[in-house]
Amino acid sequence: MYQANSYKNVMELLIDDEIDRQTCSYSQIEAQEINRIEVATYALNRVPPLYASSQEGIERQYERGLSEFSDHITATVTQALNKVHQNPHAKATPLPRLEEVVETEVTFSEQDLKEISTWF
Repeated sequence: MYQANSYKNVMELLIDDEIDRQTCSYSQIEAQEINRIEVATYALNRVPPLYASSQEGIERQYERGLSEFSDHITATVTQALNKVHQNPHAKATPLPRLEEVVETEVTFSEQDLKEISTWF
């Protein structure tokens, strides 16, 4: 059975940190115009994943990511910011938050169980 937060792609943290670093000098208007999720998604599709299943693993993978992939992360986020700025996908429909998906799944499961219990 799946347990929420049982593993983490540490590259997501590294990409988010790099987006913060590269956009910290942006004006408030420039920062609001950037779709950070699109930037992160673009970049994450171009870097290797670094999964961890413990706090210690997260720390090790974070350090590994910094030492082995720092230049690649920096270049990829720069490229992602440029691509998203050129083509911001203003009409893209965002995915629901994980909490909304889990809540919906639980609701469906409870409803299904109620329906099934009426059969017996």
